[in-house]
Amino acid sequence: MKNHISRLKKKILPALFMLGFVLLPVAASATVTIAPTIVVIEGKRYGDVSLINTGENYASYQVSWVFYQMEEGTGYYEKIDKSLTEFDLTQHLALTPKRVTLGPSGVQKVRMGLRLKGEPPPPGDYRAHLQIQEVPKENIIQENTPGKKGSSVGVSVNVGFTIPVVYRVGQSDATADIGDVTTRVNKDSSKIEVLVPVKKSESKYGIIGNLMIYYGDKLVGQVKNANIFSEASHRTFVVPLNVRELSGGSLRIVYKDYNVSKNKIYAEKNVPVGQ
Repeated sequence: MKNHISRLKKKILPALFMLGFVLLPVAASATVTIAPTIVVIEGKRYGDVSLINTGENYASYQVSWVFYQMEEGTGYYEKIDKSLTEFDLTQHLALTPKRVTLGPSGVQKVRMGLRLKGEPPPPGDYRAHLQIQEVPKENIIQENTPGKKGSSVGVSVNVGFTIPVVYRVGQSDATADIGDVTTRVNKDSSKIEVLVPVKKSESKYGIIGNLMIYYGDKLVGQVKNANIFSEASHRTFVVPLNVRELSGGSLRIVYKDYNVSKNKIYAEKNVPVGQ
């Protein structure tokens, strides 16, 4: 039973982190905003993440690395002990700073600088997840505390948040196909949902994308960070729609690259509805 619970925690907690970034892509918690929600180092030697304290009190955060594997179909993350690739990205990215203390409305940029030891690895995607953990307030000593310089943090931490960091070497050759799309009504929210199965080609590259659904010319649903990482071959996206009914016509589903400047569409499909 204990082993079963442990396995569930490994799957459910990362899934909750992912929901926090996919469905609510800006606010990571009530007191901190993290942006962006995915970092892709491509054609450059660094990536940045900004932490913004939106609370009314001082808060301290610890930044570190963790590894996750994406599950087939669901896109949930399962925590693993080491890098999926022989090239361990965490050994080649320098985090600056690793600990941050922010006052109310304070902003801090965390930089991930690429430090290659020799030649770049073979073409492909290399990934780790940046983990940002809030330190309990009782372990924070502010700068104006008598007898103390700066701030210190304890070892124990509260629940954290993670964002994927991808180092892309070369040009991606990944392609995608949209399968049989279905609709349903969510029993809890009463909203119409569209289930979009997407299959990715076999590749050392993943797809970092956005999934959008149009009804006529109107955008009625989308999933940002609709990613299928290199270790996964397919994923089904559940997209809530902001319309009450579908009375004829068709839904246009567009799966495109996250980088709007590339204007790259991986897959597109029209699905008749309400007939």
